[in-house]
Amino acid sequence: MSNDVVIRVENLWKQYRYGSISHATIRKDLQSWWARIRGKEDPNLPIGMEQGGERKANYGHGSKRRAQSDPGDIDSMPDSDCFWALSDISFEVKRGEVLGIIGRNGAGKSTLLKIMSRVTTPTKGQIKIRGRVGSLLEVGTGFHPELTGRENIFLNGAILGMTKNEIRKKFDEIVAFAEVEKFIETPVKRYSSGMYVRLAFAVAAHLEPEILIVDEVLAVGDIQFQKKCLGKMGEAAKNGRTVIFVSHNMASVKALCGRTILLDKGKVVMEGLPSSVSAALGKG
Repeated sequence: MSNDVVIRVENLWKQYRYGSISHATIRKDLQSWWARIRGKEDPNLPIGMEQGGERKANYGHGSKRRAQSDPGDIDSMPDSDCFWALSDISFEVKRGEVLGIIGRNGAGKSTLLKIMSRVTTPTKGQIKIRGRVGSLLEVGTGFHPELTGRENIFLNGAILGMTKNEIRKKFDEIVAFAEVEKFIETPVKRYSSGMYVRLAFAVAAHLEPEILIVDEVLAVGDIQFQKKCLGKMGEAAKNGRTVIFVSHNMASVKALCGRTILLDKGKVVMEGLPSSVSAALGKG
């Protein structure tokens, strides 16, 4: 991978089984993943479903055989209980680039971001990432509801590999940006969805990851805060950081992104300037 390329996605495929696609939130996905790697019972497993069956559906021999099959022969695969959320995705992102990813609901955008954020793994193919990743995928991701805003800032900083001194230097700036000064000592479970988003974005943007991944979650915030977030992401790119931005707001994509990828049914159908790609989406 050349020095200016920080993300390389190569022939990426992701398969899910109907009825066990994922949980409602990334937090539960992480809980289930952590239980699996420790060999413990999945705390989110539905009552009456065997642990072994769930693991086999996602990680067992049947899934392994499908992953090793020729992707070009998908239609002939005997297991009709599965579908491909992503199909042969390949692209590169350079340092300092702002890449927009658009597509209709169910196109595979969130699945792709989860793989890029290492929340889930691909069925086939690989993704190479150079640099520390900060992700904002859904409201409250990475926050512990019982901890205060202050404690969650330090927790997220630690997860990103920052020292306490590094976090302290950014602390006041984070709180001011999020506009939660009066509530910083309050457990975040009492925050409104807008407060959650403001603090989560402020943490992700100010703790200086080399790569910032932002999903449609910004739509929860008010218009003024959205503008402030767009400005912060543009500033991050000017400082050499890479931004991956998923949104249904084409005006925001055009204003922020230099290049855009259009996903449809798990496949890249177009790549280019935001104006051209968004026009193609509108015609589809």
